[in-house]
Amino acid sequence: MPSSRRLRLLGLAVVLFVLVTLYVTAGARQTRNSAFYGKTSDALGAARAAKEAVLREPTDADVGKRLRDAEDAAKRAADKKAEDFHGEEGKKRVEEMGEKSVAGRKIMKEVPEEVPETKEKQRAKDELNDILKRSPIIIFSKTYCPFSKKAKAILLEKYNITPKPYVVELDTHPLGPYLQEHLAESTGRRTVPNVLINGKSIGGGDDVEALHVDGKLADTVRSMGGKRM
Repeated sequence: MPSSRRLRLLGLAVVLFVLVTLYVTAGARQTRNSAFYGKTSDALGAARAAKEAVLREPTDADVGKRLRDAEDAAKRAADKKAEDFHGEEGKKRVEEMGEKSVAGRKIMKEVPEEVPETKEKQRAKDELNDILKRSPIIIFSKTYCPFSKKAKAILLEKYNITPKPYVVELDTHPLGPYLQEHLAESTGRRTVPNVLINGKSIGGGDDVEALHVDGKLADTVRSMGGKRM
C-alpha cells in the first residue's frame, strides 16, 4: 500500500496537470477570440476562396474567344443556309442588300437618314434666287464690317455701273444667317463682303480693292456681267 507521502505527491501532480490543461485551453480560446487571429483567419479564407474561384472560372480571354468562335460559327451557318437556298447568286444578293449575320441574328446596315430642309433654309434659297435677279452685281455685306464698307465704296462711288449693284445687309435681313450659310455652300465663301457677278463670287473687300488698284475691275465687271450690263 503506497505511503501517505506518495499519495500527496500524486495528488499534487494531478492538480498541477489539471491547472496546466485549463491554462493552455483558456489561452487557445483567447487567441481564437482575439481581433488579430480573426483577421488573419478571414484573410486566409478569402485567399483560398479567390484561388478556388480563379481555378473554377475561365479567364476573360477564354470567354472572348468562345464568343468569337460562336459568332463565326453562326455566320458560317447563315451563309451556308443562304447559299444552299439561293445559290451563290442569292448569297451575293443578300450581301448587297446590306444584311449581315451576327450570332444567328440578321442586322441591316444602318442607312443615314436624310435631314429634311427647314422652312427657313428653303425660304433662304428662294430669297437668294430672287436677290440674284435684281442686279448683275450683288454685294452681300454687314453694316458694321469695314471690309464691306470698302467694297461698297469702290463699287458704288468710284464706278458708274448700270444697273447699280444691289446691296444685301445680312445682319439686318430677317433671313441673314440662312442666306450666309447658303452662300457658303454655293460659293465656298462664308465671310463678308461677298461680291457676286451673275451669281459667281469675285471675293471680298481686299479682292475688289486689288482689282481696282490693278485697273482690272472694270474689265472684270464687263466680262462677267455680259449682256445684263
